Amino acid sequence: MDCREWLDIKQYEFLMNYFMRRQQQHAMADLNEPYSYDGFSTYDQLYQQIVKEAEVAFIECFGEPAPPIVFTNLFHLAELELAGKRPRLKGPKMIQ
Repeated sequence: MDCREWLDIKQYEFLMNYFMRRQQQHAMADLNEPYSYDGFSTYDQLYQQIVKEAEVAFIECFGEPAPPIVFTNLFHLAELELAGKRPRLKGPKMIQ
């Protein structure tokens, strides 16, 4: 899902950079465990912590909350970016 419809470019870049930096700091790509999404793995705990921190940082920076879905989407997009597997986003169609 493309989050650019909910965020302006500064907000989008802020969250992408934030998530990439925090994932690198916690060495999430080096975790030797499956992505269980059960809430109890180290990955899940770090994900929840980083998203909560990002929500606070976003409000501090922009003075308003963002839709919750953008945090999940951009967190995982940042993972793909760090892994070098980011999908190409299609720009808006041109009207002729």
